[in-house]
Amino acid sequence: MTYLTRPFFDFLFAVAPYGLPLLVIDLLALYLMIFKERFEPRTLIFWVAIVIVVPFLGFALYMVFGNTLFAGRTFERKSADDRRFMDADGHGEGPEDAKVMRSAGADVCTGGNSVRLYWNRDWMEPDALEDLESAERFIHLMFRRMPRDSDLLVPILIRKASEGIDVRLMTSSLGFGRTRGVRELKRAGVRFCTFHNPLYSLLSVRPAYRNMRSLVVVDDRVAYQGRGAISRVEGPAAARLELRFRADWLHGSGEDMGTEVRVQHGEGGGEWAQVVSAGPDCDGSPMASCYTEIVTGARRILRISMPYLMPNDEIYSAIKLAVLSGVEVIMLLPRRGRHWYQSWNSLAASNPLMMAGVRVYFADKSLSKCTLSADGRVCCIGSGNYCGRALRNDFNTGVVVHSEDVAGAMDGCFDRELEDAVECLPEEYVRRSFADRVRIVVARFLMFLN
Repeated sequence: MTYLTRPFFDFLFAVAPYGLPLLVIDLLALYLMIFKERFEPRTLIFWVAIVIVVPFLGFALYMVFGNTLFAGRTFERKSADDRRFMDADGHGEGPEDAKVMRSAGADVCTGGNSVRLYWNRDWMEPDALEDLESAERFIHLMFRRMPRDSDLLVPILIRKASEGIDVRLMTSSLGFGRTRGVRELKRAGVRFCTFHNPLYSLLSVRPAYRNMRSLVVVDDRVAYQGRGAISRVEGPAAARLELRFRADWLHGSGEDMGTEVRVQHGEGGGEWAQVVSAGPDCDGSPMASCYTEIVTGARRILRISMPYLMPNDEIYSAIKLAVLSGVEVIMLLPRRGRHWYQSWNSLAASNPLMMAGVRVYFADKSLSKCTLSADGRVCCIGSGNYCGRALRNDFNTGVVVHSEDVAGAMDGCFDRELEDAVECLPEEYVRRSFADRVRIVVARFLMFLN
């Protein structure tokens, strides 16, 4: 016990002479968190405890990792610009659930699209390279960071820029190996900017306000969108994704590319597709609302694949309600996350769902897919993890496809993935070892800084 308590009391004695200033700082932090922040109850309790237990240092951690106050002012202008770019006539097109999503903040639902699903990123490479080679007017790309397998991408972009094609690249991160090849691209004439200002992008360590969007648009006619699992959209929805890029480009670079786009219909395409965007600049959480609409709209079977699980009470309630309504809910999670604590937290977060009747599978590999599918009739492919905080504080985009063909293709890929996964049962969770219990406690703590 001495080993644990001595550093704590040493810290208290060290800061004792500064008691009054620290008290003022902690009271200021508590005031901001209780009266100004919009934290969920569990997040609020976490940060209040940190500030009280670790004076001043807790305030510093809160300012770096937890503070979301500046988002309202910072993104107020972006919110107005987004409305200008994404404004569209039509509020009642498409299936009935598309109308509900539209009223919840999703983009207009467009018909006449041709949508193709790639369950793995390497599946799309031949088609994507072919589309890039066929570009006649522009290529617009947005990534969180440059893809690791960009050896084939960079030469094509350089060649197209030399041919006079308008090539623009936006990333969320800058430097430290996250934007490999950018100097070469800029020398070739490719226009580059970061989503946030360069200094913030270079030095930021905070997990909030990340731009998780990943999309490629070629000539207003075809677009690729998604993280892990990717959709290829040809038709009017591709033009809507181009407007999404232009709104974000204005935010990152200050350059207004205008709102005029060429709307083309996909060859032989008859799918309804709907772009959904979310972030701290949005009123409410459109993507969370659309996820909830898909979950509560399921009647037979619901399939969910996510990189990690950290649901809030609203998400828990929606999934449990689906189970109580007789829907078979199957969830696929990775056994190995990007960070070690993500998979342990997913195990703990999934236990209440397993107790409610959700079948939870863990794949023995890393998965970065953000997909939902209901009844083989509607599905969503995007970048938004099914996590309340991520959908509220990060910039995400998804495409909801109202099509039995596309949803059926996703279900087939999902079921094949389950063949190599292992189902986790509630009784196995109860029998976990003491070491696993400690890992879970630490993991749940670190997820607040994820």
